[in-house]
Amino acid sequence: MFADIVIIGAGVVGLAIAKELSSNFFCVVLDKHPSFGWETSSRNSEVLHSGLYYPKNSLKTELCIEGNRLIYEFAEKYKVPHQKIGKLVIAIRNEQEEKLHSIFENARENGVQEIEFVNDKYLKEFAPCINSQCAFLSKNTGIIDTHSFMKCLEALAIDNGTLFSYNSEVIGIEKINNGFEVLIKSNEGDIFSLKSAIVINSAGLQSDEVANIVGINDNDLQLNYCKGHYFKINSSKFETKHLVYPVSDSAYGLGIHLTKDLNGGLKLGPDTLFLNSRQIDYDVPNHLAEKFYNSGKSYIEGLTIDLLSPDYAGIRPKLQKPDEQFRDFYIKNETERNLEGFINLIGIESPGLTASLAIAKYVKKLVI
Repeated sequence: MFADIVIIGAGVVGLAIAKELSSNFFCVVLDKHPSFGWETSSRNSEVLHSGLYYPKNSLKTELCIEGNRLIYEFAEKYKVPHQKIGKLVIAIRNEQEEKLHSIFENARENGVQEIEFVNDKYLKEFAPCINSQCAFLSKNTGIIDTHSFMKCLEALAIDNGTLFSYNSEVIGIEKINNGFEVLIKSNEGDIFSLKSAIVINSAGLQSDEVANIVGINDNDLQLNYCKGHYFKINSSKFETKHLVYPVSDSAYGLGIHLTKDLNGGLKLGPDTLFLNSRQIDYDVPNHLAEKFYNSGKSYIEGLTIDLLSPDYAGIRPKLQKPDEQFRDFYIKNETERNLEGFINLIGIESPGLTASLAIAKYVKKLVI
């Protein structure tokens, strides 16, 4: 069988790429799991970011801002459940105000729209449960039903002729004349091959391993697994119209923040835990409740530890090491490695969901 394009990975980014490219090419999407979005794409905050934090001129900034606009347009067009509820970024202590203003100025320099500082009167009306010294509002931040979004992307790609092959693990990729031969193992253990002019590696947590399979052994592209836990707040007494993100002291995460789901439920998370192995473990230990309580009580008035219960966990595919300040998305046609037509997407963590449609358009430029 010959395809124009093989896409490895049916997370939200792989699905968005399939939807974007399938209008012009015959695409085959491979994923080792039984369905789409089995890992990181279904285990996150479901937040649509506006591009506040990332360095100017980075891919994360460019694709987040463009993706924010595109995903709201998409959600409106295809009736994907979402809410543009806005996000408060808050300084809990006086000494955090300088960093809060720095985040605000960074966002303005990045071209983020609809951000403004709010006063105490606003906070009392729209976030009465929140204690804050100073805050600004990002109006374009929101939440989305990621499952519905991914299901819609899959359906649109199928309508364009895309073939999805789940329970299909890539075990070999060989450069051949006019493209690549991809070796695939089915869930039943059967081995088959597929030839394609272009291969797009959007394998998320396994994207560095897929790169290794084709012969790219670059230590700088090895992923670091970073786990984030979430705890549910089992009470309806806490009122906030917005998501709430305290200023974080961490160099590699946004801290334990307060988010809402589309049903109005509240949760705290994620925290940031770099793992020493690549073992996939989604357990949420009860003893972490104290950590989440100590963080939450610093800005949520009336929070008690008995109101918290373990919810879920996810794992981020970070290029960034614990001692590094920032690593950008790695999205590249590997022509310089004599692998023209092999397009790598590695380290696609937050804001990957928000940026997914913009990433797909970026990849399309690498293809055409």
